[in-house]
Amino acid sequence: MRKLALAAVFGVGLTLAGAAAADPWTDPNGILILDAPRGWTVRPQQMNGGTAVLAFTPSSDCYFFGIPNAASASASVNAARNTTAPLPDEAWTSAAQGITDFAGGGALTVASKSVDTSGFWPVQRAQLTSGSRTIHGVLQVRPGFELRAFCSGSEASYDAILGAMHHPNDQAWEAAAAQAAAAPAPAAEETQAPAEESNQRRPRRERGITRGDPNSAPQPGM
Repeated sequence: MRKLALAAVFGVGLTLAGAAAADPWTDPNGILILDAPRGWTVRPQQMNGGTAVLAFTPSSDCYFFGIPNAASASASVNAARNTTAPLPDEAWTSAAQGITDFAGGGALTVASKSVDTSGFWPVQRAQLTSGSRTIHGVLQVRPGFELRAFCSGSEASYDAILGAMHHPNDQAWEAAAAQAAAAPAPAAEETQAPAEESNQRRPRRERGITRGDPNSAPQPGM
């Protein structure tokens, strides 16, 4: 199964756009849904070629991105779910570098990374550092899209907010994958020749036919 090319996010320009909104938030571009936990404020951002959202509390900020990826647009659901190899460090640092709110403290480095395959869609996870700031990141692949999120602040755990994003088509993709998995396997083609034809194809010696003396032994190759 071919690997999916990951879309690069370099120099993502973000500006405030629109009023703050409560959860859940549905992307008008049809790429991202964010079910933010209670207490988080959601505010859309302007982003060329994709979707960006800021979710925040008085002490923490999270940026969410829905990014079209033409390289995987024709990929199957199973191909998208096969992206379980950990991303290289430079992919994480390049993606987070575009968030100036997080990258202003110094050079970005990856402290740890992992891949969570417990759910239907694998989740790439990483913890980055920039000076004294710790940044938590996740990435998920969909056919034709990537969903990314980066959080930083004083929250003890970001699992709830980082697990709040999904794609509007997730339910349909998952149902199609379940239906395909439940479909019966194609029947094997009949390969056995009819008895009469099979008998005609048997070596002559097996049918009692010999050359010359009927009492002689069967000859090789008959």
